[in-house]
Amino acid sequence: MNSYFLDITGAWIILILLLLLAIAFSFYSYRSTNPPLVKTKRNILIALRSIALCLIIFALFEPVYTVIKNFEKPAQLVVLLDDSQSVAADDASGSRKKQYEEILSNINFKEFGEDIHFYKFSDKIRKIENFNKDSLKLQGSLTNISEAIKSISLNAEENNFCSILLITDGAFNDGNNPVFDAENFANPIYTIGVGDTVEPKDVSIISLLTNEIAYIDNPVPINVNFKAAGFSDEVVKLTLFDNGKKINEQEFSLSSARENYTAIFDYLPTEEGTRKITATLSNVEGEITIKNNSISEFIKVLKNKRTIALFAGYPSPDLAFIKRTLQKEKGLEVLEFVQKRSSEFYVNPTTKDLAETDIFILCGFPIQSTPNQLIANINNELNKGKPIFFLAGLETDYKKLKELQENLPFTLLSSKQREFTVTPDINIDHLASPILRITGTDEDILLWNKMPPIFKTETFVKAKPESEVISTMKVNNVALKEPLIITREIQGKKSVAIMGYGLYRWKLLSYASDVSKGITESPDLFETLLSNTFRWLSVYEKNKTVNVRTAKKHYNQSEKVEFIAELYDAAFVPVENAEISVNISKGGADDRKITLVSIGNGRYYSVVEGLSQGDFSFNAEAKLGQRKLGNDSGRFTVGELSVEFQNLKQNTSLLQTIAKRTGGKFYELKDMNTLVDDIKKHPNFKSKAVSSRSEFLLWNWIVLLSLAILCFTIEWFLRKRAGLL
Repeated sequence: MNSYFLDITGAWIILILLLLLAIAFSFYSYRSTNPPLVKTKRNILIALRSIALCLIIFALFEPVYTVIKNFEKPAQLVVLLDDSQSVAADDASGSRKKQYEEILSNINFKEFGEDIHFYKFSDKIRKIENFNKDSLKLQGSLTNISEAIKSISLNAEENNFCSILLITDGAFNDGNNPVFDAENFANPIYTIGVGDTVEPKDVSIISLLTNEIAYIDNPVPINVNFKAAGFSDEVVKLTLFDNGKKINEQEFSLSSARENYTAIFDYLPTEEGTRKITATLSNVEGEITIKNNSISEFIKVLKNKRTIALFAGYPSPDLAFIKRTLQKEKGLEVLEFVQKRSSEFYVNPTTKDLAETDIFILCGFPIQSTPNQLIANINNELNKGKPIFFLAGLETDYKKLKELQENLPFTLLSSKQREFTVTPDINIDHLASPILRITGTDEDILLWNKMPPIFKTETFVKAKPESEVISTMKVNNVALKEPLIITREIQGKKSVAIMGYGLYRWKLLSYASDVSKGITESPDLFETLLSNTFRWLSVYEKNKTVNVRTAKKHYNQSEKVEFIAELYDAAFVPVENAEISVNISKGGADDRKITLVSIGNGRYYSVVEGLSQGDFSFNAEAKLGQRKLGNDSGRFTVGELSVEFQNLKQNTSLLQTIAKRTGGKFYELKDMNTLVDDIKKHPNFKSKAVSSRSEFLLWNWIVLLSLAILCFTIEWFLRKRAGLL
């Protein structure tokens, strides 16, 4: 049953009185006329004036007409179809594409009539308006199941999405573990597995792990993980390339008793710039595909000379351990400034020292006796874009620290010196941060969350809007939302803050403890955290006002390459309406030139598609009129993604888990006969009462005002014809 309402601003009694007065005024206006009018014409003029006045008065009360419609929304089924490359590959059982087509042809989708919605997904989810056999291209370069489920969940209540049918091989390689997002969907998810459950005969590279940043003449390790299945006694060569030039090689003898292999190379950068590191496995006769035999990553190589200013309010174990870690880095000069109990330092910092510093580290600094002028001088250097790493301390004076607050990733709320212990609380979303990266897998969560407790004062902060909290904390195993580790990057300026102290405990009570027990393979999380933090902070360019990059480093040939730019003036104020041109080159072949479009606040964007396979470099130049503002450059790769072919075995356990935890069911091709009935008979698959509310602002309706004007116009015309004064 539908409902209708008319509401006004003010009281109805006042509106009615005013309308009556308007009508009375119209009668009064024409009680006598000169010259006199016949009764019919006089009544017409009275009616026209009354209508016009009433419409205007009615509009002044801002009337709103509301319609509430109640109806039954039938249960809706959402079908999520994997559109990535892996479901088109061949595996141990043969053609996955044919199996996929057979699955789709065996499901009677017509049973759901118009209450069914088709979506395809790879790295993104896209709706299919009119589903047919040609709707799927199977060319997606990544598989993000969690994003697809999350997208449907957000619209489930509004659209009465009662069930999801997920058809995929389960080999996700982008986004979060889909189980977490599936559990947030309040209704059942039915899954159908595509592909063989038996590992095919193949060798494939799984990952290439190295530092994003390296320095000239400073060696960095490169770990290459690969797997081999179905081979015995064959020899495979793993070759490492730097910008296409062979730099190292290792041989492995494959065994049927072993599946996973790891190679460790030492890479010594000799040139500054962005280097493409590629690991390639030699082809083995009989493997199902060679598309997964290569993997690439980019490393940014910087100049070797770096200067760090390490400020401390007093000698402490954290200070000693940080200094020892920094001294292991080659080509690094550490300027140590430790304050005595007075305002003096063991070694006094000079203006020249601060000017030559590349990175500032504050360890329990400043304290109450720290000179205000020194803090102001440090702040002046930070305002130039230099990065800062803040580590809290028991005696940190947060009132004095406020002088640096503009360059820190947090805002202080309150502070007391009361001390307690906390442990890090890191979830899967935080692992995207390069600072927390250890192995590059979900196992990093377990490593971080089992760390021993450190100390913290009763200091409460709020992360700034552009900051990222990469670790919260637990107190007595109770999770709190209070930040423990915070990072920030804005306009090229970087900062990291750890709101606890006693980090040396992560070294002594974790890594050192394991080593003393003979467990030498345990990672040193203390040094890893400092090394990752230091390398992340190191990537900044002084006074860089033009920043142009691609959305990612590796693209599939079917993808559009996205260019993103940020442009600032010398005072780091965003520059609008500039012209940013980008020259894209592949060694003279497939060269392009594009102009980025302003999208506001100093940001520019454009896409280019149809690039051929290979390595591309780009050079960007920004101009405002005839004045050159700056330039930037970078690299990216098209058509060399192999991640979709790294796992050619159906992830049955994942699909079964998703179905079980949501109340759905997992199916294989042979047992799909009951699928449609199972979905329809589920108690959650039912229609629901839905109300829709529509409001019409009559006072803002052009017809209302037009009608009033028309009445006045006709009245004026008739008066003129009648010769009225």
